[in-house]
Order: sequence, then C-alpha cells, then structure tokens
Amino acid sequence: MIAGNFWLSLLVLIVSCIVLLYAVLAFAHVRITDGDMGELQRLRNDGELPAEPNIIADFQLVRAKLNDIAPAVCLRQELWLQLYFYLLRGAHWWQRRTARGSVIRGGALERELLRLSAYQAGHYRVALTRMDAIRNPIL
Repeated sequence: MIAGNFWLSLLVLIVSCIVLLYAVLAFAHVRITDGDMGELQRLRNDGELPAEPNIIADFQLVRAKLNDIAPAVCLRQELWLQLYFYLLRGAHWWQRRTARGSVIRGGALERELLRLSAYQAGHYRVALTRMDAIRNPIL
C-alpha cells in the first residue's frame, strides 16, 4: 500500500493500467502504419482472399491461415495485434450502432482496420516465404 492508504493504492493501480493500455494501443497504431496495402491486393490476386473486400472477414481469414502454418515456420501472432483488432472492431460496431458523429469517424476506423489487415497480410506473406524455404531448401 502507498502510505498505508488503500484508496490511493487502488487509484494508482487504475491509472497505471490505463497508461499501460494507452501505451499498447499507441504502439499498435504506430506499428500498423508500416503495413503494405498492396499486400492485400496481392493476396486477392493469388486467390487467398475473396475478390470482394470485407475488412473484418479479411483480417480473420488471414489470421486463420496464418495460425495454420505458424507453428511450422515459428511465427506467432502478437497479442497486441489481436487486442487492437478487437478494440477497433468494438469501436466500429459502437460507431455504427449509435450513428452519431464521434471523435473518430467511421472512415478512420475502417482505414485503421484496413491497415491492420494489411499488416497481418504482410506477416502471412513472410510465413509463406518461410514455408516455401522449408519445402524447397537451397543447398
């Protein structure tokens, strides 16, 4: 306890958790800006993704495909990525449900979900490259 005060200790714990959550979300936002938007189109052209885009279904499909081959290529999905996806999805759902203007507009949420899918597609491309290297080793 801080100075023998339970409520002060609880307040510090709550504020610390909020700061930690904000740091994780800020980290996720910065990391997904590196996502290659062309990677999603390449996956569509290769037939890995459906021809009609759906930002949530695309992310989940790439995640499922990545989970299938991830153990073989030693690639794990980061926890922050899934947390950020659920946060964005919840915010997108809430924004559509309330149908009111908010600080984060629907277009910005959809763009962020698209970036997240592109980032995940980049991970999938790396996993496919590693899998190909395992199947066809160069001697």
